[in-house]
Amino acid sequence: MGDTATSVNENPPVPAPAPNQPPEGEAILDEALIDPIIRQALEEFEGGLARSTSLRVRPHWDFAAFRERLWDVVWGSLAIVVLSPFFLLAAILTRWRSPGPIIFRQKRLGKHGVPFDILKFRSMRVDAERFLRENPDLYRRYVQNNFKLDLWEDPRISPCGRFLRRSKLDELPQLWNVLRGDMSLVGPRPIVPPEIVNYGIYSRRLLSVKPGVTGYWQVTMGGEMGYPRRVVLDMYYIEHKTRRLDVWILIKTGPAICYHFWKNRKKRNANKPA
Repeated sequence: MGDTATSVNENPPVPAPAPNQPPEGEAILDEALIDPIIRQALEEFEGGLARSTSLRVRPHWDFAAFRERLWDVVWGSLAIVVLSPFFLLAAILTRWRSPGPIIFRQKRLGKHGVPFDILKFRSMRVDAERFLRENPDLYRRYVQNNFKLDLWEDPRISPCGRFLRRSKLDELPQLWNVLRGDMSLVGPRPIVPPEIVNYGIYSRRLLSVKPGVTGYWQVTMGGEMGYPRRVVLDMYYIEHKTRRLDVWILIKTGPAICYHFWKNRKKRNANKPA
């Protein structure tokens, strides 16, 4: 990755929709265009057999990759030390009135399509994944809403889960994913395997880089803009990726989290019964 300066455009141009393009939230990929490596990941994930060893690609060493890895390890380690009090707070809130494991793991697609376990502080009931699958209407809304549910309508959220989600404290363990090499500090948001169909012909480009704890989509659109707009923002970041842009995204992450927290508080007050 180069260090040359590049202009940062908070509102990149959005291409005109192609003819017969499906509405937001629906697949934009013809079945025949799915890369073989992605097809295998989808089949293994859906069958409950996701095994990273079967998909692992041997990376070639180069100085740029080493420099990127060093940047992630140094600043990721520093972030863990500085944010350690928030780790403790989040762990206490996770267990308060919600018995079960503190850490939640979910399969996501990493670089080259290799599945990995993303780490989060658990903000839902222990059987959240099974509960979602066993409720067809809830699962349908989950898929239609870009593989997530509205924070105030999700019945799986634990007593303190909404605060953990709104404050983004639930995502702190992803810094361990950074140290393990699964993720970078900055990059496209890691997706669940079925979500790859939304990237269409850009799926291979998305998986050419590591996913990030924070990214261009999160700080410009609050992580709430659906497909295909999200594809445009992810591709914009990958094509313009520089150290300057990464630093700009990291600086913008704090204000974006505060704005997200305030916005969800307004939504909570709007949903309260009169």
